[in-house]
Amino acid sequence: MAKKSYTVLIISQKAAQAKKFIFSPLTLKIAAVVLAIVFVVSGFIIYDYVVYKRQLGELQELRAETLFQQKEIRSFLDKITLLEEQLTKLNAMEKEMERELKEVNELKKTKKSSPVVPRKKTSSETTEVRHETAFFRDGQVSILERERSRLVSLLYQDLLQLRKEAFHREQNLKEISEFLQAQKAILLSTPSLWPVFGPVTSGYGETRLSSPSGEMRPHKGVDISVPPGTPIVAPADGVVTFCGQESEYGLLICIDHGHGFCTAYGHLKEPLVQTGEQVKAGQVIGTVGTSGNSTGPHLHYEVRIQGNQVNPFRYLN
Repeated sequence: MAKKSYTVLIISQKAAQAKKFIFSPLTLKIAAVVLAIVFVVSGFIIYDYVVYKRQLGELQELRAETLFQQKEIRSFLDKITLLEEQLTKLNAMEKEMERELKEVNELKKTKKSSPVVPRKKTSSETTEVRHETAFFRDGQVSILERERSRLVSLLYQDLLQLRKEAFHREQNLKEISEFLQAQKAILLSTPSLWPVFGPVTSGYGETRLSSPSGEMRPHKGVDISVPPGTPIVAPADGVVTFCGQESEYGLLICIDHGHGFCTAYGHLKEPLVQTGEQVKAGQVIGTVGTSGNSTGPHLHYEVRIQGNQVNPFRYLN
């Protein structure tokens, strides 16, 4: 039996020629198998390409979301860093305030009386600042995407609340620190040291005969009897506002200590300071003498508040 074969004629109208191809059944079967394989492989390639494109799109979305989350994390880190800096600053302010309060208490112990007028407390000073804020609410934190935005919003709110509380706490500490500094300044300006040590021969308010006018009038200071040339010390820090001769007090020195406090020293022998000079507590400013209307060597010492003479014993330890 003759083998079957298949003939394929390809006729070209332009060239008026025909080409004949003879294929055996085996050849056609092989060609069909090859075509089938090509179609299958092409299908797999197309499927893989489609899957790759879809995965590439998802990957790009994940990358964009990751970048956004990284920005959020950096933003949170910046806010947390700022909050830590504020807390560090507040801790330093608290330590400074404790030191100032200790100094004020020590100064109060060294003063015989305190002229400080208590001021009315503000509501900000009496309000206790809360230190605890929940970063996460009750329940377990969900990691699902639908929960992320809610948690991010809550975290932002908590950080904002913490910053507000830190700011209010800082303002309260500043007010307290300013108050303590004012108290310290007043206490430092309060004359408390004895200018000289010796017996008091004439106290404040005693009625005395005024030599220039011949009238009886109360004594506006205290007279302390000491030998001539005895050093006189400043009872507190201040600035010399007058150093010169006066008709009744003789050689007179006046010191302005600030906050309304002034002291005067009369009947001096020699001044050791000059007008405008700043002096410190305990610094020698002159020596005792008998200048002016004086019956013997002594120091006439006055304490003035807002220009009015007051009893110096209230400010002598």
